[in-house]
Amino acid sequence: MASQHVLQTGNAVPFENISATAILRQLCRLYKAQGRYEEAEKVLQKTIDGDFSDALRRDGQLAMTVVKDLVDILKEQGRLDRAKEAYQQVINILQKTFGRWHPSTLLLVFDLGLFLRKRGKLQEAEEVYVRSLTGMEAGTKNLNLSMLCILNELGVVYAKQHKLKEAVEIYRHAIQGYVKTVGSDHISTTTSVLNLGAVYRDQRRLKDAAKMLAWGLSGLEKANGVANKRTIETAKELTAIYMRERKLEEAQKTCTKALAGADSTFGQTHVETLSVMLDLGIIYRDQGQLDQSERILKRVNECCQESTHPLLPLVLNALGTLHAFRSNYEEAGDKFDSATKSLSNAQKEGDFLRLIIEYNRGSLLQSQGKLEEAEVHYQISLEGFQDSTGHNHVTTMAVVLKLGAVYLEQGKFNELEELYKGALENQAVAEQPENNDANDTVLYFQRMSIPSSNHLIG
Repeated sequence: MASQHVLQTGNAVPFENISATAILRQLCRLYKAQGRYEEAEKVLQKTIDGDFSDALRRDGQLAMTVVKDLVDILKEQGRLDRAKEAYQQVINILQKTFGRWHPSTLLLVFDLGLFLRKRGKLQEAEEVYVRSLTGMEAGTKNLNLSMLCILNELGVVYAKQHKLKEAVEIYRHAIQGYVKTVGSDHISTTTSVLNLGAVYRDQRRLKDAAKMLAWGLSGLEKANGVANKRTIETAKELTAIYMRERKLEEAQKTCTKALAGADSTFGQTHVETLSVMLDLGIIYRDQGQLDQSERILKRVNECCQESTHPLLPLVLNALGTLHAFRSNYEEAGDKFDSATKSLSNAQKEGDFLRLIIEYNRGSLLQSQGKLEEAEVHYQISLEGFQDSTGHNHVTTMAVVLKLGAVYLEQGKFNELEELYKGALENQAVAEQPENNDANDTVLYFQRMSIPSSNHLIG
């Protein structure tokens, strides 16, 4: 049976890297390829402890290389505590030789924190970074790139622990340093800017988030162009915020940019491209540009004819809302029927979309004066939203207002009073959401429901 360990051969060591350490590393690779981890560990540990300790003190990059080799071996054996000890030992060596804020020391501190963070040890990672930065402002006149990398990574650690206030403060500090050191459009600056935007989004500070994402998107475009996955994803996130804030002109421009990038990167019929195209069709619908909306939505629909296509129920429902917008009631009802049938093959979002379709049916029937039928559909969607999103969520409140209008038109004043009082009582005891899921759900509801500003709803 062939060994799973493969020794890499045939790669010559560059002349400038020829040294005793290079030979040592090749020996460790041999041991590792043969599965002789204990011997490889002993060689590297001996290097750190004595044989080459002077060389490590003179060359921070060499120290980084040796400790990473040792950590890789320990990780493969699942000895994570021992790997952390190896990091700390070499960090101590570099601190004594170069000082706490030397780039070599800080780079290894950064790597240790990253090692801990990726293994879910967020509190330990935070402690490593905070300890390394303590006294930084008093002890340094300018932040070097290593310090800025640690600041940004500390922001990531704070954000993952939902310490959003601390994350904002750290990211702002990092951004100021990056702008001063490498410029406002450098990819490192862009990364911190996007990280801050994500935290603002989690705090539901959508205007601030939009500013950061717009800045970050500009940096990504300059660095990578539009036909880049990260650029496309950022453009989609910014589009979502603009749509949530009803800044439709900005949403259209940004979504068009995302579509151009997705088309070039994935192809015209890829699900990523079609998803962006669906959003653009919805934006045109909400702007009242109905012909353009219909053209785009029909194009998406033509590419989603397989019954299992994940976008099929979404585009059918979107077409239904477009027909409702135009008062084409029969066509709208047919599209809602088709969307509901296609949901049998959908996953995850299917139940929520089914509730939105019930809401849309209620709106459609209400606009035709079929109030008793509308009431039935609103009741179904209300009970579903109360269970899935909670009594204080905007989706639930939207149905309360629509159902209330139906009760009012029918003269059902007792039912109306009971509905409103119940909604207000539940508002008082309901807890506010602590994560960003609420924003995502609101946007999904906005996209998939009949626009509330049109003449159908009044």
